[in-house]
Amino acid sequence: MTKAESRYNFSMRHIILALIIVLAFGFPANAQEKAPTITVTHPLDALTPDEIKQATDLLRKEKRVSESALLSAVTLIEPDKATVRAWKSGDKIPRVALVIVRDQQKTREIRVDITANRLISSIDRPGKHPMIMDRNWLRARDAFMKDKRLIEALKKRGYTDFAKDVFCTPNSAGVLSTDDFGDRHIVRVPCFTSRDRLHPNFPRAIEGISGIVDAETGEVLSVLDFRNVAMPPPPPGYGEDTPKQDKPLKRVDIRAAEKGNVKVTENFNITWQRWSMRARADKRAGLIVSLVTFDDGKAVRDIAYQMNISELFVPYMDPETSWAYRTFLDAGEFGLGYLMSSLAPGVDCPATAIFKDLVFPNDVGGAFMRPNALCIFERPTGDPAWRHYSAGRKQVYGVAQTELVVRHIPTLGNYDYVVDYVFSPQGNIKLRVGSTGFDAAKSTVAKDMDAPEAAADAEFGTLIAPYTIAPYHDHYFNFRLDLDVDGENNTLVQDVFVPTEAPAASGRKTLWKIDTKRYVKEGPIARSHDTGKLGPLRVTNPGKKNALKQTVSYWLNAHHDAQSIMADDDASQARAAFSQHQFWVTKNKANENWAAGTYPNLQKQDDGLPVYVADAEAISGEDLVIWYTMGFRHITRPEDFPILPTFWHEMTIRPAFFFDRDPSMTFNPGVTTK
Repeated sequence: MTKAESRYNFSMRHIILALIIVLAFGFPANAQEKAPTITVTHPLDALTPDEIKQATDLLRKEKRVSESALLSAVTLIEPDKATVRAWKSGDKIPRVALVIVRDQQKTREIRVDITANRLISSIDRPGKHPMIMDRNWLRARDAFMKDKRLIEALKKRGYTDFAKDVFCTPNSAGVLSTDDFGDRHIVRVPCFTSRDRLHPNFPRAIEGISGIVDAETGEVLSVLDFRNVAMPPPPPGYGEDTPKQDKPLKRVDIRAAEKGNVKVTENFNITWQRWSMRARADKRAGLIVSLVTFDDGKAVRDIAYQMNISELFVPYMDPETSWAYRTFLDAGEFGLGYLMSSLAPGVDCPATAIFKDLVFPNDVGGAFMRPNALCIFERPTGDPAWRHYSAGRKQVYGVAQTELVVRHIPTLGNYDYVVDYVFSPQGNIKLRVGSTGFDAAKSTVAKDMDAPEAAADAEFGTLIAPYTIAPYHDHYFNFRLDLDVDGENNTLVQDVFVPTEAPAASGRKTLWKIDTKRYVKEGPIARSHDTGKLGPLRVTNPGKKNALKQTVSYWLNAHHDAQSIMADDDASQARAAFSQHQFWVTKNKANENWAAGTYPNLQKQDDGLPVYVADAEAISGEDLVIWYTMGFRHITRPEDFPILPTFWHEMTIRPAFFFDRDPSMTFNPGVTTK
């Protein structure tokens, strides 16, 4: 191990511990760095630190907020598509900000014209709760850890040196059918111990203790002390006894010759091969990728106007009091951008990648920089882009595949999510999510599955290590995909495989052909009991044809994805109803941006997609948004602990009749085949 690698590993231990201390979802404010000066170069650029300050200074000058107000969002309101597409360098850049204010236990939306330095509107949102913010998180933590009821519960479990051995970390409260907290801004608070670790970096949960705190007033509403599980010692092979790394391999690197082929100009305008796109940081979504085009040699063609994660729903399947509420909506409750990680060269991305700092608004009207939060790189896959072997000539014809990756990694407590947008010379776009980090776990008295308590304790989870249960849970990543396939006038269709009786002379019994189903109204794409006959969805442009006079389109190739199987009237499911369908389609509207709605924190119903489609507007030949949920159920395993190997899921947006032939035929990776 080199000195640099040793320093990196040492610092990562402290980073991971800090993230655990904020648990699953606290806020590493000490990792924030001063934001740089940034110049706006395009209408879709994120708000700069100066613009954030200008907007919040105006609110205070106009006395629209109190000194104690918190700002859950200070974000760009994008111009309409027509304005963006007509804009050219040198034109005036319109800048409008949305500020979501939590002030005196009320939520308000304020729109500010940055260009004119004036207030546009102010709207109260009664009963709505924005995402959890630093000051409230800290208030709830500190109040709970001082509560005498908690102190007594900890003493019963043998904890007396609280400063050294115990920490408690607020979580979003979720929604349970038994809740009755009115309009309080509550959080729930589990506790952990740094003693007797199962891995040097990861503390263990103190079972049977949980708190409910009003995060705005600091009032501890409840301290639950319902089960006392003695903390067992780490068994052999865990704790300080965790196996050491193997002897290092000879180093294998992905390296680009010279300076590589990726260009990043202005504020994240990215070009590679025939691709062009823009990226911007967003506190809630993490990264937003916009204006994705492909140059086919004759024209620069639109493929996607915008792509980003809209919501992430993670419900745990344990019925115990301290677990049942854990039904996280991570984007809307915490912010994927706010908890985005800095990336380590050579670990998270190739050392030769382009690394970029990203700027986010904080909760009090300022901004902070997350260093190395975005990486952009090209990589050879080790696969052929295409090939064929000629037996007569005894020669392989083909070219090696290379692709562009745009990557960021939000770290949400115990989970790290590697989020990739991958672009290939074939005109494909892959959405990839890799889940890593470590499993959230609870203690049990069972050492193995032969123990008499094991079957009951592992009913809703897996014994992943001696005395350690990891509850089952789901992950549902909803992507908002504003695809503009050769323009905005698109239609959604689905190819259906139809078994057909073959002509008698063919000597066959059956064949299949394709019929095409067209979706004419907004709504979910309902599950079919006959999925074997369904082909992929296609976003088409009926007004555009290829050289063979076929309608241009892009396939949505999604496989092996799960939809939620929780009951519709489950309180936790009702607030994330988007997860019940893999796809939804809506007509594009300016204020319809989030699958679970603008305010998912503490809400009882999903006021996102179910509300967006309630009017069932016609969608043929319209500007469409496709909402895709990449879902998977996590059956926990011993192999997931104490560290979770990266588990990848992906979906491909693939051209179909869009090009006259495969564009990678002209792709030259600089490697010849002989």
